[in-house]
Amino acid sequence: MLVATDLDLTLWDHPDISSAKPPFRRVDRDSIVDSEGARIALYPCAREFLVEAKRRSLHLAVVSWNFREKAEAALAELGLLGLFDFVVIEPHPRKDEMFEKLLESSGIRPREILYLDDNPTMIERVKRRFPEVRAYLFGSEVDSFCYLIERLPSR
Repeated sequence: MLVATDLDLTLWDHPDISSAKPPFRRVDRDSIVDSEGARIALYPCAREFLVEAKRRSLHLAVVSWNFREKAEAALAELGLLGLFDFVVIEPHPRKDEMFEKLLESSGIRPREILYLDDNPTMIERVKRRFPEVRAYLFGSEVDSFCYLIERLPSR
């Protein structure tokens, strides 16, 4: 089983990490600021969700429409980058193509993937190409990581 998550407005509250100005600096356990003081904060229970998924031997992936260097720098400053088994971050909106790369590199079948994204268009693209992926619209169909922690399967 693999849990794939978007970043902007899904894992954290920032709408576009690609517009942030590194370097990032940690403010507290779950938030960072960029060089201009813009704050990026994890959503409640996001860190706990990722840690619990790893504890249950699930694979984790980032699938995000961003500039890779900035997104990875933010994840690293938050102490989360090492939790992810697969990182697919590209500067275009074709998440279906990103999922193709994820499937090739992971060897995991679409039906074994739980995907979270705040953008209904991205969910639609992935589901159209890979209908077996279990995709959920974050902020609507799934409203918090706190809710998801209790529903995580074991491997």
